[in-house]
Amino acid sequence: MGDNMGRKVLTYTTETRGYCEIHVDSKNEMFYIKYFDDAGRQFYTEDFPNKSLAFVEDAAENWTLGIRKIEEI
Repeated sequence: MGDNMGRKVLTYTTETRGYCEIHVDSKNEMFYIKYFDDAGRQFYTEDFPNKSLAFVEDAAENWTLGIRKIEEI
């Protein structure tokens, strides 16, 4: 999973389900997304090794639009 040393790049918000943040882990050279519920509690982190920022942005946008599902774990 992405570590806490990453730098936040972008934030995507939803109307009712919370928000997600794209981070870059420069040490491991990868992007990851942190997902938060509408109360601001992080419920999931998803790594994207070997994926471009554009790919990760699409994943984050699709989650905010409800196209992509991430269940609380």
